[in-house]
Amino acid sequence: MSLGSVIDIHCHRECGPAAALVKPEADRMGRKPLHFGNELTKEVNRRQLEDLRPKMEDVEVRLADMDAMGVDVQAISLSPYQLFHWAGSELGVKAFKTINDDLAELVSGHPDRFLGLGAIPLQDPAAAIAEVRRCSVELGFRGIEMATHIEGEELSSPRFEDFWRVVEELGIVVFIHPTGFTDPTRFTDHFFFNTIGHPLEETICAGRLIFDGVMERHPGLKFVFAHGGGYLPAYAGRFDHAYHARADVRHGLPRPPSEYLSSFYFDTMVFEADQLGFLIDKYGADHVLLGTDYPYDMGETDPLGLINKVSGLDPHDVDLIVGGNAARLLWVER
Repeated sequence: MSLGSVIDIHCHRECGPAAALVKPEADRMGRKPLHFGNELTKEVNRRQLEDLRPKMEDVEVRLADMDAMGVDVQAISLSPYQLFHWAGSELGVKAFKTINDDLAELVSGHPDRFLGLGAIPLQDPAAAIAEVRRCSVELGFRGIEMATHIEGEELSSPRFEDFWRVVEELGIVVFIHPTGFTDPTRFTDHFFFNTIGHPLEETICAGRLIFDGVMERHPGLKFVFAHGGGYLPAYAGRFDHAYHARADVRHGLPRPPSEYLSSFYFDTMVFEADQLGFLIDKYGADHVLLGTDYPYDMGETDPLGLINKVSGLDPHDVDLIVGGNAARLLWVER
């Protein structure tokens, strides 16, 4: 990778072989890949996925789009629709291994343009530990993608404690991305499960990781939150106020929440220059990474243009955001 490479931390692909593998069980359970939202939203999603198929499947189309956006390297993660945590242990392990092998093959064909963020069967913690080790040691992935919950179970669940210990030891990045919204009752219309639900999911997830003590027990974990970290970065003061005002909030937490929050990283997927500027001012240019959400319609097609609209950034700050931070976290040379 050349000096100053632009690295996209937030971009997706689908895995056809894994989808085919889980389809019989998904059909038996009545699970649909696009089961969120009202009927209009589902139809829009179906049409979008058909239109996006070349971008998902054709490497040359993907490379051309990267060049058009000014992105040198993608750190690719799975489409969140394919995080098959609902599958039983045996099927889930097979599916996630298929996903990671498929991604490793793509990366090996273009090692100067692609990095892999693996997918992990956390519904089976022991299998998840084995797979995260395989992703890091055997496949050479520099990080993993993780949903904000595992079929309703918090990432801070005691069942996952040994998993987080291993992830911390490996030193790999954990990219957090929602798979919908946990309680969709009031989010059915207007694509609210995404426009409101996804940022809210990230806010809840970050809060759980802090207040349930994951960050206190594992300070070396490197979490990168999609969509600018959701709503929490803009309203973190409410957590700190409650911490100082109430014993039930600070119980078991030796430091204020903001001290843990400051260790998180956030992507640039907030769409507006002033919002991105706030994120950079509050948490530092060294904690913000360029993201595009490629190839979805909720993505940013001009990520460098957005960053360049932020006032007050010096060239060093810009270089950190567009690739320096990602290179440091993912252990790659620019």
